[in-house]
Amino acid sequence: MYYVVQVKTGKEERTIEAIKKHFSNDPDIDVFAPYKKSLRKYKGGVEKVVIERCFPGYVFVDTSKPKELFFGLYQIPEYTKMLGREALTYNFVPLDKDESRVIDILYSRNTNRVLEISDIVVNEGQIVRVVTGPLEGLLGKVKKVNLHKREVTIEYMLCGHLVTSTLSINILTDINVN
Repeated sequence: MYYVVQVKTGKEERTIEAIKKHFSNDPDIDVFAPYKKSLRKYKGGVEKVVIERCFPGYVFVDTSKPKELFFGLYQIPEYTKMLGREALTYNFVPLDKDESRVIDILYSRNTNRVLEISDIVVNEGQIVRVVTGPLEGLLGKVKKVNLHKREVTIEYMLCGHLVTSTLSINILTDINVN
C-alpha cells in the first residue's frame, strides 16, 4: 500500500536515501519520488527530453507497515510528516485502490518510477489514439489535449484531492500505426 510523506522541497532524493538506509534490513519498504520525461523546446527549435520531479516536496512509500514507517521517519531530519494519519491515533490511511492504480500506471517500477512519454496518433476529426505509453491505461482521465505544445492534461484523485498533471506526448504521423 502506498503512503505519502511530505518532505522539504528539494530534499526528496536525500530523504529517500535516508529512509532506505534507516530501513535497509526491511525488504518490505519501497520508497521513491516520481519523475516524468517532458519535451522542451530551446533556442533554434532544438527539442530535448528533460526529466522533472512530479510532486515536489513529497515521496511515496510502498509498505504494509505504516506504523513502523511513521516512527522510523522521526530519525530522518528531512522528514516533515506522513499524510493520512487519523486524528489522535497511529492509524494511517493509504492511497485507495484507484489512486494506487494510477501511481502504478504512471510511475511503474519497470521504468524506475519515471513517467515515459506516450506516443499518440491523431486521425481525421481530431480523434486521439494512444499507441504506446502510460496514457494507454488512463485515456478516460485525459481532460485536455494541446497538440501544439504536444501535451495532455490528466485529472485523478490523490490523497483525496483532485490533482492535474501535464504529460508530454509524441505525435506520430504514420496513420498506419497499429
